[in-house]
Amino acid sequence: MEKKRIEWLDIAKAISIILVVLGHAGHAYLDIYIGWFRMPLFFFLSGILFKPVLFKNHINWASNKTFRMMLPYFVYGIAIYIIFNIQNLSLLPEHLYNLLYGGSGLQGPYGVFWFITVLLITQLLLGIIANFYKWIQFSIIAVMFIAGHLQVVTEIDWPWNINVVMIAIFYYSLGYYCRNIISKYHDSLSIAFVSAFLAVLAILIDVNGYLDFYLNLRMSSYNHFILDIIIPLLFFMPIIYISNLITRFPIKELLKVIGKFSISNHVSAFTCKYIFQNNIGLQRNDF
Repeated sequence: MEKKRIEWLDIAKAISIILVVLGHAGHAYLDIYIGWFRMPLFFFLSGILFKPVLFKNHINWASNKTFRMMLPYFVYGIAIYIIFNIQNLSLLPEHLYNLLYGGSGLQGPYGVFWFITVLLITQLLLGIIANFYKWIQFSIIAVMFIAGHLQVVTEIDWPWNINVVMIAIFYYSLGYYCRNIISKYHDSLSIAFVSAFLAVLAILIDVNGYLDFYLNLRMSSYNHFILDIIIPLLFFMPIIYISNLITRFPIKELLKVIGKFSISNHVSAFTCKYIFQNNIGLQRNDF
């Protein structure tokens, strides 16, 4: 029997997908301020569902998870190229190489593909880390988060955006460690209101030039590890509270479907947005 899904969590994941699309709509402010939290939110929500796995089961678990996540990665990647280049398949090997390498070099409709590999490696890594004592887990994640901000790390174009895992694992593990707290307070209006107030205040401070903050995980652009902890978190509880409110309305059924198949829908939504926005076939420089 299928385990009962958490409605507000699926809805929150759907909202994060919508925010990703909006953030790439070309509006300067949307791109900047939604960028503050859209991908940290996605990793945070995904972490809530993480289940630890024993060392002895890790290889089988990792193999199954890798297959389930990388299958849509390559199916979508190859399908996009073939559909729009059916008359010219000569560059297919080059595109396959770029898909294999991944990372920030993936451009155009492939621009959103980076998060699949980062999410996969993040999950596999936490699957190992979660076997240690809690203080060791926290220490490893903290060291990785700080090291991930080092210039020597961010300047390299790592395959599969591996360097971003050092940042993403913080948000992902936070969802895992705080899931009981989130479950208890996901419908708290007071917490959501205070958090939203502080989030708006941070935006106003930035608009007026008193805050130098920018966050873009795909491009490895993060300039302050303290603010990278604080600011994205301000947006989490308001989104979660709104998601809980939506469970009372019929539209929840559509959003639950979007959230349930978050990876496929994430890629599909971004790809469709790109195609309709540009109304062009894929070219050589789209990678």
